[in-house]
Amino acid sequence: MILEVLVAYLVLMVAIGFYEYRKTRNVPEFYIAGKKLGAFAVSFSFFATYFSTAAFLGGGGTGFLFGFQWSAFLIFFHILFAILAWILIAPPMKKIADEHRALTIPELFGKKFGREAQIICALIVIFFFEFYMVSIYKGAGVLLQTMLSIDYLEALLLVAVIVSIYTAIGGFRAVVTTDIVQGIIMLFGAILLFFTLLHSLGWFEAINKLSQLKPEVFELGKMGPAKVVEAGMVVPYVLSLTFAISVAQLSSPQLVIRFVAAKDRRVIAYGMLLTPIIVGVFAICVFSLGPLAWLVIPKEEVPNFLKDVDKVVPYMAMKTLPLGVNALLLTAIVAAAMSTINSLVHVSSTALVRDVLQNLRKIEDSRALFLTRFAVVALALIPIAFAVNPPGIIVDIVGISFSAITSAFLVPMLAMLYAKRVRKAAVIASMLVAIAICVVWQAYFSKTFYIYPVVPGLIASAVTFALFNLKKQP
Repeated sequence: MILEVLVAYLVLMVAIGFYEYRKTRNVPEFYIAGKKLGAFAVSFSFFATYFSTAAFLGGGGTGFLFGFQWSAFLIFFHILFAILAWILIAPPMKKIADEHRALTIPELFGKKFGREAQIICALIVIFFFEFYMVSIYKGAGVLLQTMLSIDYLEALLLVAVIVSIYTAIGGFRAVVTTDIVQGIIMLFGAILLFFTLLHSLGWFEAINKLSQLKPEVFELGKMGPAKVVEAGMVVPYVLSLTFAISVAQLSSPQLVIRFVAAKDRRVIAYGMLLTPIIVGVFAICVFSLGPLAWLVIPKEEVPNFLKDVDKVVPYMAMKTLPLGVNALLLTAIVAAAMSTINSLVHVSSTALVRDVLQNLRKIEDSRALFLTRFAVVALALIPIAFAVNPPGIIVDIVGISFSAITSAFLVPMLAMLYAKRVRKAAVIASMLVAIAICVVWQAYFSKTFYIYPVVPGLIASAVTFALFNLKKQP
């Protein structure tokens, strides 16, 4: 039954791509769906794009390592920044993008701050989105391997090929339409997983059992990797990591481009109400799962799962859920992977063609559209080479990717939307310094201070921006 449900879902995704092809015969339609999206489409697309397999596997499973402190901080930050994204970013982003007729986020930077800023922005997007996709492919591959007993590489290729087909053919319309379907599946799957699991564990009796078996899961600063616990840095580490993952909602290009594609400002107003509710319900259901795994995983197996928490949620599902619910869960997590990958490859390919290649040489729009479709396929396949032997657990890969993207874009984006006088040098310098600090911090200091790179990255970006913007405009 699991296989049949998954196949039906994959066929539907490809069918949507072919259906939307007839509406994506020009660049504006392929890039931003002609700016015709309604509130339901924008909200569910935002939600489905933001949450990936990292949410189900990394976000859910990491609670097994850190306890409910992880769940509480992650849920709080997700709801907070979902609200702030739609209040602080969405309205001015829509207004400015319409005024400048920008089709991509890097292009909007280019319209405001020059070609150099546009190209740098695009290159940052391409590199770190490719890196982020490694974590999503790993999550989908592990899940399909666990639940379908297929080869890990075959699982990776299956996801990549399907996403490439419907995204390259149907463009942003296919991305958003599949996001709606996938978002509904994800939300329903998360709710069903949470309540079915609680039911199988005895509802509130499970909390009593857990408090007796593993009381540390309810305490602050008591659970985590041995070195972090010994250093007394559990709370700063968890706070910085959950902050890094959640604050990305404010400035990640694959998310804020949905504000640009909205039909009008009324869509933004409705989205302010709908999106935080969807995000909040999903976050509560998924991020509360990890600590409950102490009631499911046998004592002798615990060390293995502490080494790779990405396998916790699939194991819980296989051990506690009925076959039919398993099928839905698998589909929901695969949907989470595809709904994020399609947006990442779409934004990366549009950045490569419109913001890099068309800035280096003149390319007609018809040719650019063909190149963008080709770039979708190429950029979807590249991360697979690294996903075969990924550099860390899912939540770590997501954390460094989101740290770099957020640190590079948040301060310049806020300046673009709200500041009246901004120097081009300040924008470029703040982005480059933020990236450099994030990479250096991750490589040399994160294991010493146990603070995620987003904190020093944002500080460095803000300080650099302020220093370079002190001089008067020429």
